[in-house]
Order: sequence, then C-alpha cells, then structure tokens
Amino acid sequence: MASVEELWAKLDGAADCKSLLKNNLTKERYEALKDKKTKFGGTLADCIRSGCMNLDSGVGIYACDPEAYTVFADVLDAVIKEYHKVPELKHPEPEMGDLDKLNFGDLDPSGEYIVSTRVRVGRSHDSYGFPPVLTKQERLKMEEDTKAAFEKFTGELAGKYFPLEGMSKEDQKQMTEDHFLFKDDDRFLRDAGGYNDWCSGRGIFFNTAKNFLVWVNEEDHLRLISMQKGGDLAAVYKRLVVAINTMTASGLSFAKRDGLGYLTFCPSNLGTALRASVHMKIPNLAASPDFKSFCDNLNIQARGIHGEHTESVGGVYDLSNKRRLGLTEYQAVEEMRVGVEACLAKEKELTGNADLQELWTRLSGASSDTCKSLLKKNLTQARFDALKDKKTKFGGTLADCIRSGCKNLESGVGIYACDPEGYTVFADVLDAVIKDYHKVEKLDHPEPDMGELDKLQFADLDPSGDYILSTRVRVGRSHDSYGFPPVLTKEQRLKMEEDTKAAFEKFTGELAGKYYPLDGMKPEDQKQLVEDHFLFKDDDRFLRDASGYDDWPSGRGIFHNNDKTFLVWVNEEDHLRLISMQKGGDLGAVYRRLVNAITTMQGSGLSFAKRKGLGYLTFCPSNLGTALRASVHMKIPNLAAQPDFKEFCEKLNIQPRGIHGEHTESVGGVYDLSNKRRLGLTEFQAVEEMRAGVEACLKKEKELEAAAKK
Repeated sequence: MASVEELWAKLDGAADCKSLLKNNLTKERYEALKDKKTKFGGTLADCIRSGCMNLDSGVGIYACDPEAYTVFADVLDAVIKEYHKVPELKHPEPEMGDLDKLNFGDLDPSGEYIVSTRVRVGRSHDSYGFPPVLTKQERLKMEEDTKAAFEKFTGELAGKYFPLEGMSKEDQKQMTEDHFLFKDDDRFLRDAGGYNDWCSGRGIFFNTAKNFLVWVNEEDHLRLISMQKGGDLAAVYKRLVVAINTMTASGLSFAKRDGLGYLTFCPSNLGTALRASVHMKIPNLAASPDFKSFCDNLNIQARGIHGEHTESVGGVYDLSNKRRLGLTEYQAVEEMRVGVEACLAKEKELTGNADLQELWTRLSGASSDTCKSLLKKNLTQARFDALKDKKTKFGGTLADCIRSGCKNLESGVGIYACDPEGYTVFADVLDAVIKDYHKVEKLDHPEPDMGELDKLQFADLDPSGDYILSTRVRVGRSHDSYGFPPVLTKEQRLKMEEDTKAAFEKFTGELAGKYYPLDGMKPEDQKQLVEDHFLFKDDDRFLRDASGYDDWPSGRGIFHNNDKTFLVWVNEEDHLRLISMQKGGDLGAVYRRLVNAITTMQGSGLSFAKRKGLGYLTFCPSNLGTALRASVHMKIPNLAAQPDFKEFCEKLNIQPRGIHGEHTESVGGVYDLSNKRRLGLTEFQAVEEMRAGVEACLKKEKELEAAAKK
C-alpha cells in the first residue's frame, strides 16, 4: 500500500487533476498533517488515498474516522467550504420540526405528476471509525449493535434484517427486484477502503411494507431511507424521523461536530446528511431552455432517476434539495417541498392542456420568420374551420395532430397523424403536407411489391470490403387496429405489445431471438443493449409534445435475433420499426432477411395500416409510403470533398448524412447513404434506387482515389 509520501508525490505532480483535494491540500498543509494520527489510528494517507489513486475524482478526500474532522480539519474544512459553497462552518443544531405541525402533506393529490417520494439520511456511530480504519471484528460488532437497535422497531417500522454474508439466492433475487441491494462497484469508494472485508458486517433491513429501509455499512455506517409511491411527503418524512428517534433511544450515538452537523465518510454528505427527493413527470419544464437555472434558483437538483449524471426516462426527473449544510433537517425538507411545488406549478402552466383554439391562435399568429413548418404553410383558416370539430373512430382530433407543431414552432413538418384513420378524417391538411414534403403532385402510391427474392439484381455491393462498412434496411409498420401515441391508452399499448410478442414467437431460423421489454429491464440487459446501440430513448421534444412518450416505458421494448442482424423496436415512434443489418455490403442478404421477417409477421395474423394512394401509414407523414429506408455506411472521403457532392447525390435520389443521424457530421470520411424517396414507388424500386446510387458513388470514389494517386 502506497505511503503518504508516495500519494502526495502523485497528487502534487498531477497538473491536470481538478479535485477539491488537489485544490486544497497545499504543501504547507501536507507538511503539517502528514504525521498526525487520530485516536482510531487514522492517518492523512487513509483520507487521501482514493483521491490520489483516482486523479479524476471530484472531491478526492474521505474522512478516515469521525475524529479526522478535527485532526485533519485544516484540509477537510477547506474542502467542505468549497464543496458546500459556504464561507464559514456554522451548521445549526439538529431540528426535525414538530411532526404534528408540518407545513406539507401530499404534494400531488391527483397522482398525475409525482411518481414517488423518498427522504434518506446518513448516520455514523461515534464509537467506530470509518472504513479505512475499521477491522473486520469492529465492523461485525457494529453490525450487532445496529441489529439490536432494529429490534426496537414496532408498528409500521417492524421488519427483518438480511446480512449480505450468506444471503440466500431467493433473498438476493427478491432484493434485486425491489432495488434494495447495494453493490461493491465504485472504484473511488473501493480505493478509500470502503469495501474492505466485503461483505462482512454489511446488510439490509426493511420493514414489512417495504417503505422503510436501512443499509448497514454500505458507504456510511447507516443509511436510513423512507419512501413510497405518490407525493405524500409528510408520511415519508414522519416515518423517517420516528425511525431515527427510535434508533437514538435504543442507545446508539451518532457522530457530530460543532459547525459541521452529522459526520459522514465523505464530506460531501455531512451536515443534515439528508436528501429529500421526488420522481416527478416534468417533460415540458425539462424541455424549456432555462430548466437548470429555474431549479438552481430554488436550490433544487434535477437529475435522471437512476442517479447522478444519468438521463431522464419518460420526462421523469429526480428532484431533490441541493443543500445539506448550513440549515436544519426540517429546513432542508421544506426547501425541497417549496422547490417541488414550484416545479409542479410551472409544469402545469407549460402543459396548459391547451385546447384546439389556443393551439391554432399560437400557430396562426406566428410570423413566417418564426415558423416555417409545413403545418403552418398548409393549415389555412378554411381548412382549420373545416376540420376543427372532426374526430376519428379512435377518438383522435385535429388538436392531437397539430399539438407538437404548435408548441414547437421551429418544427420542420409540424404535424403527426393521431391514428391511421386520421389520414382520412384530416386528409384535407395531411394530404397537402404529404405532397409538399415528398415533392409529389398527386398521391398515387403503388401497391406494395417487395420483388422476387430469388431474382434480386443486387447482392454484395462491395465484395472487397474496402468501402462499405455496413448495410441496413428498415421499415416502419403500424397495426391497423390501434391508434397512434396521442390516442393510445396504457392498456392498449400493453395489449399491442402482447400481440407483437406473439408474432415474434413465429420467427425461426436466423430470425429467432428474444424480446426485451423496457419496463423492468435488467441492468445487465440495458448495459448490453446500449453497447450494441440497440436501445432507444425518450429524448426528442417534438415527439414528446406529440404524446410519443406517454406512459413511458410501458408497452415498449426491443426484439433482436441471436446473430444481432435483425431488430424490432416496439412502440418507439411507430408501433413497429423492423431493421435488418450487417457488416459489409451484402444488400441482398440484408433485404431478404427483412422481407422474410415482414412476411412472417403478417403470416402470424398481424395486419398493417395502409391507405390507397399513401401506402403504409406511420405516425409522422414524412415516413409513410414504403416506410422504407435502405442505407450503407460508406467510406467516400474523395467524393465527399468534391464541391458538387450534394448535387451528385441528389441526381441519384440519394441522401448523404453523418453516421449518427440527420444533421450530423461525417466521421473519417464515412457517410450514411440512403434512398431519398419513400413515396410513389414500390419497396423493391426504393431499394433498387439506393443500390444504383451507392454503386455510382462507389465508382466515382474509386475514380477520384485513383486520380489522387497519380
């Protein structure tokens, strides 16, 4: 184990290190502290080891034990002031408030916005050191002391303790499903000694109702958590305070220091050591450009529901009190309450449940400079008046179709179909938009024709493998018996998912695989799907305002075959998006696989929505017709460098774009080349047009490459 001198040398020599430890452990402070030791035997090396071994740390220092906050105060106090953004350390005495006179109750009685509420605190026994100095025997003794306190819990707090060591597989499985289990997977904590003697002396207590939980020796000695579905902050907070009082009355004594409050292993958590939070649906507020500053002004921290630095899911955010130090426990919860109520009020204001007339007023009042969408261009006053009171058999309205385009005036298209019948009921505006977008004079899309798979005129477009990296063909499909997102209920979406899963069971041979629902997805499956670039997200504001993410993630999932060359997205944007793909340029193999999959799904009993003259129907009118996109990722650095590259592709009806999607840049001269036309030709013709275009690009690239070598 590295000595304090070796650790200091590594930290002192790290010019790029930006941790608070690096910023505050000066040479002078190091010299003054390096030989000091606490009554628990803790040293400066114990405090700084993790931050020196992990120079990318944010804080970089842990307290080796409670007394370290006094012995090594010279550096720890400086770090605490900087992290908590306080000029002086004068944390008040603990104050939980009068539980009979709380200023809050249920923050969301309707249950429409707040998914769940949680309040947790960290606590440290004052008679034991922190992980770097704890022996296995001390940790086991601490566990016994804590278990004795758990025996004092009665009523709704009564429950059972589950030690990690020797835990049965059934208990482990259940706790994983309940999201109660903690792990030893944090490298910063590991290097700080946090997982010494794992998993001895560690465990989980929870009550019968599973709304109160205590982690024993995870990071801190104790982490007490009260939680439940919905927004009843009062019930959650009272339960936690009663639990703390019960444990204190049992004889446990928790470590504190004047001016710092309750002490924790990491100085970032001390003070109240309290975090009060809700998981809350705020898609509209989160989409506003001043979302972060709005939260900052309320001392609220917004983050994804899976922890710090994670993304939101379905417009749901974790909102919590930002401040831990310099205020009482009750004040911290009150600050969170005020912030959450302000966010709730703002979300309701932004949502507004705007009626059709409000949407129309916003759209029609927007100048041509502000709004250039096809909706703005084609929804005239006469058309609006003719359509405003119509409704489809699915219950879809004009408001459902235009809401996103009216709320996002910078939209390109600006209109979605509320359901398959929307293309008939609201044809007056949708047909006009379709003609405009697809650049066709009339809507006479041919009947579907996939071609004869045994007589395809294409195979591998690049047998050498020198130019084409990968090939992909995908189609969108919609069940004709279900509406699109604006009118779908959660139950309908789940039923549609079941219908689709039944069709997947018909896949055999190279198409056989497995379906992964997003709802309840295992962390290991999520990690693998992210690595495979198969996972889709809920991060498009245009789609969000069109109700594309309603009830997220229910009824959504991903199917892929065993070879990972065939994929189906269920209820991403469209009901189904079928994708066939593989490395290299074998377009024939990719296309055949896709057609076989479509044929199998239709043969299973599924029926896909079509309209005469429009072809296959999709949520967004930009994708209908063949609903097919055939593409390659291809190295064309010389062709792409030509001034007439765009015109060259346009003449071939080929669309070039970056490999990460529309409006992205090329990487290393690699471009995504695809068929530009979706409407007015058959599926086979669309793929043939892409094939001819790609072959022309390949030929031109070879010519330019040869010329460059001369």
